[in-house]
Amino acid sequence: MRRRALVAPLVAVATLLAGCGGLPTTGPVVEGRVLGDAVNEPVRVVAVGPADGASQEAVVRGFLRAGEDADETHATGKSFLAPQSVDLWRWSSADVVVYDGDLSFRRVDEDSVEVTADVLARVSPDGRYVEQPPGVRARLLLGMARVGGEWRIELPTGGFGLWLDNDQFNRVFANRFIYYVSPTGRDLVPDSRWFPNGSRLATTLARAQLSDVPTHLLGAVTTGVPRGTTLAVNAVPVSNSRAQVNLSSQALSADPAGRAAMWAQLTKTLSQVASVGSVSLSVDNTPLELPGGVTSVGSAADLGYDVVSTPALDTALLRRGDTIRRIDPRVPDTPAVKRPDLKPKDIDVGRIPDTWRDLALSADGKQVAAVSGNRNDLSIWRATDPTRAVPPFATSLVRPVYDAGGYLWVAGVDESGAYRIFALDAVSSDPKAAPRAVATPWLKDRRVKRLSMSADGTRLLVITTDRNGIDEQVGLSGVVRASNGEPKSVTAPLRQAQSLTRIQDVTWLDPTSYALLGQVAPNDPMRPWLATIGSGVDGARREAGRLNAVPGAVTITSVGGPRGILIVTSDNRVLARAGSNWPPIERGSDVLVPGG
Repeated sequence: MRRRALVAPLVAVATLLAGCGGLPTTGPVVEGRVLGDAVNEPVRVVAVGPADGASQEAVVRGFLRAGEDADETHATGKSFLAPQSVDLWRWSSADVVVYDGDLSFRRVDEDSVEVTADVLARVSPDGRYVEQPPGVRARLLLGMARVGGEWRIELPTGGFGLWLDNDQFNRVFANRFIYYVSPTGRDLVPDSRWFPNGSRLATTLARAQLSDVPTHLLGAVTTGVPRGTTLAVNAVPVSNSRAQVNLSSQALSADPAGRAAMWAQLTKTLSQVASVGSVSLSVDNTPLELPGGVTSVGSAADLGYDVVSTPALDTALLRRGDTIRRIDPRVPDTPAVKRPDLKPKDIDVGRIPDTWRDLALSADGKQVAAVSGNRNDLSIWRATDPTRAVPPFATSLVRPVYDAGGYLWVAGVDESGAYRIFALDAVSSDPKAAPRAVATPWLKDRRVKRLSMSADGTRLLVITTDRNGIDEQVGLSGVVRASNGEPKSVTAPLRQAQSLTRIQDVTWLDPTSYALLGQVAPNDPMRPWLATIGSGVDGARREAGRLNAVPGAVTITSVGGPRGILIVTSDNRVLARAGSNWPPIERGSDVLVPGG
């Protein structure tokens, strides 16, 4: 494969040089590239058809490798198939199996071959990357038939998609985000997908953006795209860095606010294509305009829409015993222009009895919540107000977490014995305000172990276990709110990080990535992992890219992205990330960052 990948560029270079004997003296004058126009011409992999006399295994290997071909017709791959199987090859409408390592072949009989491989993930036709648990193997049974004296493949009657080695998958497919809008503002919320990284990427992204809100975000986000809107033509051309999106007539039903949201969503999504610098919209070839006669938008921010970023912090709060103080979360002797001010702020809570545990800091830094040692009570501390003891409402409470709107989230067991998620309006002036259970019909007999709220308040990362505290899973759920921001329900989670068999803690790093504490195998040491929503866990199957293990790690948080990760261990060591290592910086039982 490496030799083939190198030959194509060399042939292209040789052809180019052969044609450089001088400037042409005849022919029309044509417009060249615009100055500064993005050039996106990746190396192309061209499949090689079956050789005469090839064995059954060679034909099967050649066919599977042909799935890497950048030719969108896959004509070469079809040449490996028996005529009756050509229509059964559904490379664009069936699952993609992403495997790791070598393929294993077994000749079942004279006319069939079995292929197996270690599976990393499956990718659905709509671009959902579903990581697979360790040890999962895919099995493919292929028939073999003689056509013109040569072996050709008979595909399963149910059809077949693609099998791609992980390295080739990351070349052939691209991880991109489809953007939706928070119901109460102009925040854009990303949703991860994987799409073929070819010349039609802009078209594929636009078509995905026009589709309905996905199930796991239904009610948590909205879209400015009117229901039923499609592309008027099956292409989104990009000319002079401008993507021209021609929509069907349903788009005209959007009101001015909806039109702005639709334009912002498409602009943010299509800007992930290297050649796109701006986006224009039209309906049935009639250009759309925004107020002021604007017909092209360069960024969603021009319309007042953007994702909610997670700010980098130069300090964090450390709890040691019953005192809380500010610390510099960086590794000692880290070069810095200015060291942070560690003096207490007026809003800082300075003391909480050490009989209270699992502290959480509000997004504005004015409150600290904690659960009692027996996990049956919840209290809130402020710097200047009396401690607020929340009347009993549940038992077996987990570590609470705040959202940006001032709601405090916690999970526990209600009086009926059911596991529930509760939300408390922690900034309400009503002294009788109490935690209310949010609807989670999907939770059933599972119990919540950890919660982590996204900065935009629309998504929760939820670690759950069965009733026995095993079968740990992490999922991404949407937060459905009333018009006043009050949480009403949490959607059924879209599962993440299936490659980990144990998951201790999770925290958001930015709008699209998160960090976990977990283990691949039950006997492995506890280790921090980096992950991207909808893209799996980095380094789960290979040593490359792994962070060093931290035995005894209990909690994980961040003061700013993957470089700002902090870990607290069971023996009260606070560790900061330094590359792949974890040097200690302090001693304490809790590290508090706003919104955590």
